[in-house]
Amino acid sequence: MSAPAAFPGARPALYASIFLAWGASLFWFHPRLASLMQLAHGPLTAGALGFFIVFTEIAWLYGFYNVGVIVFACTTGSLVHGIGWDRELIGRIERAGGRPATTTTTAVLAALRAVGATSLAIATPYMDDLNRIERAFFAESGFRVAEIAGLGCATDAEIGRLEPEEAAVLAERVDTPDVDAVFISCTNWHCLPAVASMERRFGKPVVTSNQAGAWAALRRIGIEDAIPGHGRLLSLPIPMEAIAT
Repeated sequence: MSAPAAFPGARPALYASIFLAWGASLFWFHPRLASLMQLAHGPLTAGALGFFIVFTEIAWLYGFYNVGVIVFACTTGSLVHGIGWDRELIGRIERAGGRPATTTTTAVLAALRAVGATSLAIATPYMDDLNRIERAFFAESGFRVAEIAGLGCATDAEIGRLEPEEAAVLAERVDTPDVDAVFISCTNWHCLPAVASMERRFGKPVVTSNQAGAWAALRRIGIEDAIPGHGRLLSLPIPMEAIAT
């Protein structure tokens, strides 16, 4: 079948928008390069995570691609300043990008409520300072945090090298019979392949940062399909109160 007649004429406009977006992103990144490199290779601290707010400034670039939703995909980066920080980030992204937005923290809170959790065991790759911040945040959000433990990773690079099996081992260590769900924190920790087996072993929901973010984004753009084999969350609708921003 031949291409529609309008396609050849549309191609230059598409290329122009892509090149314009790349040029604008390079212009934006250049003065911030040193700080961004420090985030990529330096220690993961509360101060460093707070700098992630700069990424909200570039949200307008997504207007070129007409996305349905923008996700600020960092767990501790979207809770580091406490209750309401995720909503602050959402507001900044939506104003800059003109598109609906959410954050990992917003998605995780909605996910935990969707699975009916009121008490948690939390497994993280973080050092103790970030674990204390995360424990306080979930406690202030209305959850009883029975246990939280981390692997003491100091950089994002260390976290990126972790395997799903390491998440399963730590999750089993923090799980206790009296908690409703296990939460595995960090969008840089690849652990989704282990979720279904953990749920079978623990007999309760297991929520991860990336699983929650993907679930919230899909539900936000109207995709309600159940995705089997990756945990019970991906078969559930999103609570209506989580959609309001």
